[in-house]
Amino acid sequence: MNTSTPTSAPKRLMLDQKNFFDFLRAQRPSPPAADPQTLDVYLTALIIGPRFIDPRQWIPSFVGEGALMALEHTTEAQALQSLVAAYNAISSGLGDTPETWRPRLTAHGDPASAPYLWAGGFLLGTKFAPKLWKPVLLGEEGDLIGPIREMADTRANLDAAAVAKVAKAVVAIRAHFMPRRAKSFR
Repeated sequence: MNTSTPTSAPKRLMLDQKNFFDFLRAQRPSPPAADPQTLDVYLTALIIGPRFIDPRQWIPSFVGEGALMALEHTTEAQALQSLVAAYNAISSGLGDTPETWRPRLTAHGDPASAPYLWAGGFLLGTKFAPKLWKPVLLGEEGDLIGPIREMADTRANLDAAAVAKVAKAVVAIRAHFMPRRAKSFR
């Protein structure tokens, strides 16, 4: 009789949010996103895009080339784990509960409240497959991108209805690209 108890995978050490974003802001060259809102949208664009983007293509631009091979207890390894956890949280939210998923948008009144930064971060995340993104970005395949484009306006209203519209657009883009994305895994 086997009396051993199942063990779970060891929990990876991560940086807390403040230290993670301090780490990102200290990187040279600067990463594509160094605040929670812009990182969220950049990763969202990677996740919902037309093809799977190998993490080895985009992770170094955030945490440095050496982080992929960093020893477990180093700051670089912990920053890498923080980045991967953020990616996985967005991916899980979109995959498991797309109807309730919401983008991380800073509320009005917060000094970082700038919906256009969210839209800009989204565009940055499309750079790994520009030809495949182009028809969606230009509205050639229906106006899936409309609510995100509206966020690019510096006068954009950041209320619950606008956030829900953006979430619905993200889910629609994900569904639009899903067949092509599934083929990229084969």
